[in-house]
This record gives sequence, C-alpha cells and structure tokens, in this order.
Amino acid sequence: MPLTNALFDSPKRVFAHYFNPYPLSIDNAPPANDYYNRNYLSKTGESSKWAAQGGFLRQRPAGVAVSTSANWQQLHMEQEISAAIGRGITGFTFDSLTATDATDSNSAMHLMLAAAHAVDSRFKIVVMPDITALGSDSNAVVEIIAAAAASPSAYRLADGRLVVTAFDAGLNSPAWWQSVISRLTAQGIHIAFVPTFLGWSASADAFAAFSYGFGDWGSATVGGSSAQQGDPEIVHKTYGKIFMMPVDPQQYRPKDSVYWEAGNSGAFRDAWNSSIQGDADWIQLVTWNDFTETSAISPTTDATLQRTIGTGFFNLTGYYAAWFLTGQQPQITHDVLYYFYRREPTTAASPAQTDKVTLVNGAAQNNIELLAFLTSPGVLKITIGGKTYTQNAAAGIVSFKVPSQAGTPLFTLSRGGVDVFSFNGGVQIYGSAGLPTGLQDLTYWNGSASKSGICSL
Repeated sequence: MPLTNALFDSPKRVFAHYFNPYPLSIDNAPPANDYYNRNYLSKTGESSKWAAQGGFLRQRPAGVAVSTSANWQQLHMEQEISAAIGRGITGFTFDSLTATDATDSNSAMHLMLAAAHAVDSRFKIVVMPDITALGSDSNAVVEIIAAAAASPSAYRLADGRLVVTAFDAGLNSPAWWQSVISRLTAQGIHIAFVPTFLGWSASADAFAAFSYGFGDWGSATVGGSSAQQGDPEIVHKTYGKIFMMPVDPQQYRPKDSVYWEAGNSGAFRDAWNSSIQGDADWIQLVTWNDFTETSAISPTTDATLQRTIGTGFFNLTGYYAAWFLTGQQPQITHDVLYYFYRREPTTAASPAQTDKVTLVNGAAQNNIELLAFLTSPGVLKITIGGKTYTQNAAAGIVSFKVPSQAGTPLFTLSRGGVDVFSFNGGVQIYGSAGLPTGLQDLTYWNGSASKSGICSL
C-alpha cells in the first residue's frame, strides 16, 4: 500500500457503507457462542424465525476476543476503521436507521464519530439517513444530520459544507428534501447533498438544483458494473455534479431467498475498473459489513470462525483503492493468488430449507476462479476431483476459471516446471446433493495466499 498521506491527500474519496446492526460483536461474548453464531447463522436461531430460509445470515465478521473494557463497542469500531484505512478506505458512509442515533450519546453513530477521531482525524464519516427505515420523518432526518454536524469527524468540503447522503433518497420528493435542507440551513448547517439512488438517472433532473452530486447503489453483476463506466462523465457534463460510483462484491440475501450473479470476483473488479476508467469522483463500497446482503468487503467468516475464507475482497480493495486514489496502477511486487467460489452449485438440493433461492439478475454461473497477480509469466493450476487444469498466464492480473465440482480445490503457481507455491481453498465444495446441512449457501467465499503463506485475518 502507498503511504496513507498519498491516499488521504487525493482529491478523490473511497467510502465504505457501514451498516451498524452488524458490528464486530453484538454481545461481547466468545465468538463460538455469540449472537451471530447462536442466532443469525443457525436455522433455529431467534426462535426459528428464519427457519424457512435456513437461517438469517451465511457470513459474519471475523471473531474478536471478549473485551474487558466498558467501552468495547467503540474500541471495536476503532479496529474496523484501522482495517479500512489499511486497505485505502478514506471514510465510512454511516447508515442511520433511527432518530436515536442523534438523541442517544451512546448510539452507534456517536460511537463511530468518536472512533474515527480517535484513530485518524483524516478518516471521515458521511452521515446517511436510511429513508427505507426513516420514511418521511423529516424531524428524525434533521436531528440525525444536525447531530453528526457537531463532530469533527463528519466529512466537510473545503468550503465548510457538511457532506450528507441518504439511502434511497428518491423515496421522498424533491420538495421534502428542500424543506429538510432549509431547516438545517436555519440552524447554520450548510450541507453538500449527495443522495444515493436505486437508479440515479431517474431522479437526477428533479434533484439537481439542490444536490452537490449523485450516488447510485449499483448492481452486483458483471454487466451492471461495466454499464456504469460512463455515468461519471454524464453527470459531470450534463449536471456539473460529482458522482459517487458503487462498487459491490456480491449480493446474496438469505433472509429474502434471492441473489444476483456476481461472476466470482468479476462484478467487483469490473466496478473498480469502471470507476477508474470512468473518472468517478468518489466511490461507495457496497458494503463494509451488511451481512444480510452478503456484500461485506470487511474480513468475514462463517460459524466455523475460519479466518482464511473471507479475506479476498478485503485485500483486493487495497490494490484498487490505491490505484483509484493515486491515479497510478500499483506495481505488482510479489505473486499473489486469490480464490473465489461457492461451496455448492446454484442448482444443488436443499431439502432442509423450504424457501429456495431465486436469481434476480444475471445468468447463474458455477465456476471456481483463481485470480492471479503475477510479477512474471507463469502457469496457473487448479486441481480438484482428481484432475489438474492449467492455464499459461502473462505477468499482471489474470483470471482463470474452471467448472465447479465436488472436492477442495488446490491452487498452484509454477514456473519452469517447478511449483512456486500451492495452497488449498478454504472451504469444501459439495455436488448436486448439496451441503450436509441440507441448507443453501450461495456465498462466494474468498481468500488469498502468496509464497509466504495463506492470508489469515
């Protein structure tokens, strides 16, 4: 990674969407038996509320030790901020779901603002009232924004305006938003509004007069990510605004029994490339930690608490964030192999789950991907099911895919007939009969390794 000065001094910004219902720990209990493992990742958790879906979640944060500090929630947020900075993230868009974020001094929003100030004053928080939760409650939205404005960790432009976004801002009318902005102005709070839309172009004309820019929630599909490359230029030329590009690793929502086809790492990489080539002003990673959408780029795991099965998107973020912020593609200084694959095909049986997952967008893919970052040409190998597949690879970034099949894949880089290093994928793949639990899991599990070892976070 470049020095943090080079990243924070960039005129561009990389924000990650922070969804506060899912902190590193909910109850400060031992991870093997904490709220995530007992309830969210169990079919019978929360009194079997999510039994039909096979459980509420499929992934969770990497476990943290029980803290003896009374301030453990803020300390955990500080850990997350440090991890984010380590991968080139310059701030969080903080999703605010309730007015208590403003009125409770110990709320998650206030703790996050304090945590950012404690870790690095350059790491900024953009408050994001969530309109799907707050609806048309203008009092709550004004209170939330005003409370954030009091913190030095809130992101402001050089002219002093407070940057504010909102999730699904189009649910409220332009007149409603103009009233909110007027009420804030009357309090001496001048904002730069960058609403996040579920499809920005439909609302741009109506919101342009009072917006500093536009953001979009995006789509975790290869086609959707590629299609947005031209959006920043349209916004710049047509509206004279900035554009906050979405970068989404995957979308699989167990509680809703739906998924979007991300094509292993394809949607994520395409979104970054669209942002870089399209000259986006800001990026919003969708998301840092929304486990209900299986879209977290923070280090993740499952109920086993393995620390090697959810590091891939996190580490890739560092490469692309450095490129986006500095304008220079980073040099590959050592060989790294990443993997992205599901632990079962999309068509696998799931007899213990009554609500079956359906595809929302894209064409279903069932592949094992080996993504290589190579200092010089080599041969990539994927060994599974008693067979070895090979591909000659040039120096640079190379994606190698083979059809998914039962077993645990072995990934290898070789040169001149000699293996440089090998490692096993972190999760076993099951065939058409599905997982032993009888439940579905369409998560793209991911990790990485170099000659020095497997990444464990």
